[in-house]
Amino acid sequence: MTYQKKILIVDDNDINKLLIKKMLSRFELDMDFASNGQEAYDMILTKVYDIVLMDVHMPILSGLEATRKIRAQEDLYFKELPIIALTSCIMPTDIDEVYEYGMNDYQSKPFKTEELLEKIERLRLVK
Repeated sequence: MTYQKKILIVDDNDINKLLIKKMLSRFELDMDFASNGQEAYDMILTKVYDIVLMDVHMPILSGLEATRKIRAQEDLYFKELPIIALTSCIMPTDIDEVYEYGMNDYQSKPFKTEELLEKIERLRLVK
């Protein structure tokens, strides 16, 4: 039996979640979805994921604040969990902020399939 990689997709826009799901459907991935940072944080505390794709701007708790809370956990898993920011803001200051909050990389919206897949591959999730 092969291990199915687990991915958490976090975005308050259902269309974006659907696009990512379709984009990644050719890979054998166990995909979960969350609609805000708090929901994502709660899910990450209870289930092990291989990677998280996290929108930066969401209601209740932003992706940046959720990442900060995740990284603040004691266990090494939370500090090393790959998190890719999904953002429509690509000004240098916005990108700096993504890294300051502890995210590993970013993907601009609208999504470019090959670009996102390359970033996920770099983090060794799909090949």
